[in-house]
Amino acid sequence: MFPNQGHYPTRSNTDTFVPNLIKMRSKFFILFFFALSVAYGQGIYRASNFSLAIKGTSNLHDWQSNANEVRANGSVTITAGVLKSIQALSVEIPVKTIKSTKGSIMDNKTYDALNANSNPNITYKLEKVTALNYRAGSYDINATGNLTIAGTTNKIDMYVQGSLSGDGSIIFKGSKKLKMTDYKIKPPTALMGTMTTGDEVEIVFQVTLKQF
Repeated sequence: MFPNQGHYPTRSNTDTFVPNLIKMRSKFFILFFFALSVAYGQGIYRASNFSLAIKGTSNLHDWQSNANEVRANGSVTITAGVLKSIQALSVEIPVKTIKSTKGSIMDNKTYDALNANSNPNITYKLEKVTALNYRAGSYDINATGNLTIAGTTNKIDMYVQGSLSGDGSIIFKGSKKLKMTDYKIKPPTALMGTMTTGDEVEIVFQVTLKQF
């Protein structure tokens, strides 16, 4: 009396069809946005290699301290092998990983001047890139950001050179001169005050960021 009854979907098939369709659509959108991000080349990058030196003067001799740890990460867009934009960048340097070429006495003077126990890190956070221009195999980058040293934050302008490596990593290098007193730091002294350091220091750096 009920021919072709087997051609109608059972209730259980109907109940599973809609959830399965939703799952398929969700997977499609996830894959779509993933492919879109790859196509536009935006990714998260972290420091894979670095060198950072702090150079200064004194009435007796020049001095230099080197950072043994630099943490950096950023959001960068690279399209077809071309650096298009830098959306975010943050850098953190643990103060007590900074070591002087003059030995532990200078190290301790540096930690005291930077108030390392209360302010264990020097930090930089990019605010915006004001210029990004390709020239002769590298990029001229001008940027503003906030640099925090010894608990005091100042906005600074920086010029940095950038280049892309064959493995897709990005190399940033540059230098910046600062005055310690701008960060409420009293220039350290030594040898019962007979050695006094100059107020101005120069930070010289090269950081390689790799996508993870």
